[in-house]
Amino acid sequence: MADLIQTLGAGLLIGCVYGLLGLGIVIIFRASEAFNFAIGEFLVIGSFLFYIFYFDLGLPLVLALPLGLLASGATGALIERLSIKPLLGRSGLSMTIITLGLASVLRASVQLIFGAHSYSFFIELPDLTLESGYLLFPSERIWAGLLSAIAFGLVLFFLFRTRWGVAIRATSESQPKAMAFGIDARFILLLVWAVSSMSIAVAGVMISNFGALSYLTGIAGLRAIPVVLIGGMDSIGGALIGGLIVGLCEALVGSYIEPLGLVGFKDVAPYLLLLIVLFIRPYGLFGTVRIERV
Repeated sequence: MADLIQTLGAGLLIGCVYGLLGLGIVIIFRASEAFNFAIGEFLVIGSFLFYIFYFDLGLPLVLALPLGLLASGATGALIERLSIKPLLGRSGLSMTIITLGLASVLRASVQLIFGAHSYSFFIELPDLTLESGYLLFPSERIWAGLLSAIAFGLVLFFLFRTRWGVAIRATSESQPKAMAFGIDARFILLLVWAVSSMSIAVAGVMISNFGALSYLTGIAGLRAIPVVLIGGMDSIGGALIGGLIVGLCEALVGSYIEPLGLVGFKDVAPYLLLLIVLFIRPYGLFGTVRIERV
């Protein structure tokens, strides 16, 4: 029983991080119907920006984290202006295809600037290690789940309790109608990319804090794909639920199936689970079912 509790707890903690990654994709999809395949590169860029402020410049965490997130948001907004804005008014598929090329460009840029080696990454945070009997939850895992949950909550507050959040949700429902009511859809799309980049950066910092940071850390961003497809492409709550499901799936497979000899199967298991969910619910657990006339 202790092993099961340990496994479930670890899965829920990392699931919060995955949910935050999924949120970064969902809010962009809701605003433009584009899937950001460059999420892994945004994750790495956000982590490196924080690294500069915290490790290179030696700023305290209370300054380095907000500055790193603001820099990540500004970077996301700049990328949106240069690559996404020219496609405004076209189909979401066009924007999605652009993000595929954007991923390659950003990955090469990060490798050129920061090199191919790994950077040691350890944030000095109060020790929250939970140890009781056979249970052990390391401090960095607890902080990762806690800060990711807080960041998720702040994004929800911004979307549902602020004036800009109302404008974002209105634009997500219908860009033409939003523009008819005087909402600047172009600025809203820029704002969405900035908020998404900041959310992804928080998840990236938490993942990097598990040990090291390199351009290969972006592989972790691929976890957002099963997260959002399981939860629903346009569901904010589904992003969180999908993240928790993927986290639990990884933890359970890693603890009970991989020891049987299937080494590395936990990396494949979320995608197998994704296939099962899509066979039953093609739009995800909480995605909007769309009926189109052919």
